[in-house]
Amino acid sequence: MLRFLHCADAHLDTPHTIDDLEQADVRRAELRSAFSSMMLYVKQNRIPLLLIAGDLFSHAFLSQETTALLRREFASAPDCQIVIAPGNHDFYAEDTVYQTASFPANVHIFKKDTPECFSLTFTDDSGKTVSAEVWGFANTAPDMNGYEVLDGFRLPEKQPGTHRIFVGHAVLAGTRRDEDMSHAPCLKKEQLAAAGFDYCALGQYHTSDGVRRIEATTSAGKTRTTYFSYAGCLVGRGFSESGVRGALCGTLDFDDNGDTVFSVRRVRIARRRYECLDIDLDAFDDTKKTEAGLIGIFKEAIKQAVSDKKMAATDRDTALRLTVSGTLPAELLLSETRIAAELQPLSSLTLIDRTTPCQTEALASDPTLRGAYYQALADKLQSEDPILRETAALALRLGMQELKQD
Repeated sequence: MLRFLHCADAHLDTPHTIDDLEQADVRRAELRSAFSSMMLYVKQNRIPLLLIAGDLFSHAFLSQETTALLRREFASAPDCQIVIAPGNHDFYAEDTVYQTASFPANVHIFKKDTPECFSLTFTDDSGKTVSAEVWGFANTAPDMNGYEVLDGFRLPEKQPGTHRIFVGHAVLAGTRRDEDMSHAPCLKKEQLAAAGFDYCALGQYHTSDGVRRIEATTSAGKTRTTYFSYAGCLVGRGFSESGVRGALCGTLDFDDNGDTVFSVRRVRIARRRYECLDIDLDAFDDTKKTEAGLIGIFKEAIKQAVSDKKMAATDRDTALRLTVSGTLPAELLLSETRIAAELQPLSSLTLIDRTTPCQTEALASDPTLRGAYYQALADKLQSEDPILRETAALALRLGMQELKQD
């Protein structure tokens, strides 16, 4: 049985943001930590094959410290064959780290934009000899959009009893709506099916949509199945990369008829996880729109999102972003600090308040300072500019809080 770990899009050293230098450094450290955690998983589970499907780092940001980390971590797992298919951010060229740095002997880096083969044979835990062909290619420029990797390429017939894997950083045509926006080259399903790969380990998209399959009929009339998947990014770097991230741990074996048996599961690598949840208060009864009732609404919404598998259950490693919309009485102020305390355990809470004040008729006719304050904001609360409306709504709530205290 062949066991492997498939990862992609680690983007080591990419700060993701330059607005907050301290936060950028934290994210760099988190990315390095996630990579080290993955290598620890490889060693502890005696994984014989690690497939890295591109964008391991970004040339523009790669530091000497991270280069040393890569060499050290790869060398610490000498029994694992590490296969790297450079992507568009870590593309292969003569003057890049892939050529200038000295990597350990167990690291194989594809260097051409046409497929090459790396063969390996080892003895698995049961004492059985396992043979595999790992085919792959390198992005050799930062933009290869439109280039068809397998166009006109013919693979030799696969040897019986040999697993054949493809690894690459590419767009698989017809699987994503935004594929024309990619800088990566293209693969076609019919080309992959004809090649006879058992599994295609892909990188490029930071969200995995699970393992899918392509079926083709051989010359002998037999159905041959090729499984493929994008690993998604190794660790989320912000709320734009929410949900469970990590790597795919898979196995390939043969049944008694010589047919391929495939299984895979996702492995969460990083501790930090970003989750996003939108809550429309108008979906709940108005009687619940009180200071105490709002906490119940948020807890109920989180529980329902977890039940619907829209997000994973929150824990102390979860950074949660709540976007709250709908109507809310003008005197109620959403307190990020109070809500965070009530929803613990969480790593952090980011609250985006997009609610609209309701029950304002009494304020409009109020002869006191409360009414005058409302009248000063009334036109802004009806503005066509959403930012101005949100700012005015927050100003109204803050003002009502102050006036209530007086």
